[in-house]
Amino acid sequence: MTATASTGPQKGPSLGLLGWRYLAEYARRPLNLVLLVVVPVVFVTLSAGAIADFADALGGITDLGPIEAATAGWAASLLAGVAGFFHVTGSREADRRLAAAGAGTLRVVAARLTSALGLAALAGIGALGALTVRTDLADAPRVVGVTLLMAVTYLGIGAIVGALVRSELNGSLVVVFVWLFDVFFGPAFGGSGVVLRTFPLHFPTLVVTDVASGHAGPLGGVGLSALWAVGALLAGTAALVRTTRPSPLALPRPAGRWRRIAVALRYGFRDYRRNLVLWVLLVGLPVAFITLSIAVTPNDPTPVELIDGGTRSLQVLPMSDLHGAIMVPITAGFLAGLAGLFVALGSAEGVRRLVLAGYRPLEILAARLGVIVFAALLTTGVSLAVTGASFTPVDWWVFGLANVLVALTYGMLGVLIGPRFGLLGGLYLMLALPFIDVGIAQNAMFDAAPPAWAVYMPAHGGIRVMLDGAFTASFDELAAFGLALTWLAGVTVLAVAQFRHLASPRAG
Repeated sequence: MTATASTGPQKGPSLGLLGWRYLAEYARRPLNLVLLVVVPVVFVTLSAGAIADFADALGGITDLGPIEAATAGWAASLLAGVAGFFHVTGSREADRRLAAAGAGTLRVVAARLTSALGLAALAGIGALGALTVRTDLADAPRVVGVTLLMAVTYLGIGAIVGALVRSELNGSLVVVFVWLFDVFFGPAFGGSGVVLRTFPLHFPTLVVTDVASGHAGPLGGVGLSALWAVGALLAGTAALVRTTRPSPLALPRPAGRWRRIAVALRYGFRDYRRNLVLWVLLVGLPVAFITLSIAVTPNDPTPVELIDGGTRSLQVLPMSDLHGAIMVPITAGFLAGLAGLFVALGSAEGVRRLVLAGYRPLEILAARLGVIVFAALLTTGVSLAVTGASFTPVDWWVFGLANVLVALTYGMLGVLIGPRFGLLGGLYLMLALPFIDVGIAQNAMFDAAPPAWAVYMPAHGGIRVMLDGAFTASFDELAAFGLALTWLAGVTVLAVAQFRHLASPRAG
């Protein structure tokens, strides 16, 4: 007997089964799920007090309780946006083939977004759990509801970017930078104006901090927050439907070590030179972020612990100068870390092909590190130029060298973290680590002297040298300079060892 072939259309898997498979796909790296909960906990636990002090200095919300409530929504929205982006972008072609095989476009899109909503809920639960440990919620239903609306809003934004932007580097940077401007130029930090009212988190932040906006109209703050969440999710759905609907280079082997390094470096730069959005972000973010940060910072006096002429003392400095100085390593370290992360991950298969083509691992490493060093120097140079327009350090050479050390250290950390934690887990860590290290632990705007645990963070030595060069005439931070070099040398050695392992043909 012969089996009768089915001539009808394939029904495909059910919506629930598809959603479960998509979540299982995400959970293949259990660390992704762990970080989805842990990062909001760390963010809410470590940053709330410092952010409240910062908001107070900028003329924003001064009460710690509302700021703590807002940090839960901010953390959940960031992780939901990033998770939504990677949940969509890495499966674009597979989802299109699945839709064409009989599952149907709408069913695939619905399953993808349903599973992404589960990730957003997980991020929200982690943030709210940390919040309940730290404080008693005066109005729990309002805080819980608006926190989840923030997460859903950025889930929609992440889905839109994931559907429209092909590059994982570009898309993730777009999501992160939209969030940065949304939060740090929002109402909690004194941001005002008609343009800022159009930001996704403007009204949710006002609602969760219990501040009457006076410009919410008949819908009110909660209504506009819900409208943003529904609108972002619908826009993400439309973008996914459009991109999910089914559709009706070998390198020569040059002779000589230096020639091979030059060719590999040239091809590495060619790949990133074509990525126009990347360079716009690497240059444009420091210009916009540092300029706006300095513009909104008042000129209030701030005490800072410095060593001048061998004597340690507290010096009172203008807050605008201090903010201008600290924004350089924050921006350069963050961007260099992301560059290292994506260069390491984006070139893994290409590296092994180059080895098979006759390149030696150290030659490939020199080319890849050249791209990372260039990105670190570029972002540091742009950040220094922007800061220099409004703030002049006492010693430009020491100030610049310290910032380069911080940027290169985080660039090497990105190389080290990427292959070990994967793209999504590595991105979570490279978002959290520079923020906690440079933005909070080493930030003299929050404490005149760094806390005891800050000594063990990667940027401690570099920031101490940076402050010395910015505000003192004599160089007194020799020990800190040695610590910065030790950190850079240590992570570079580890990154080189890991890269040589990845370059081995057997590693594939």
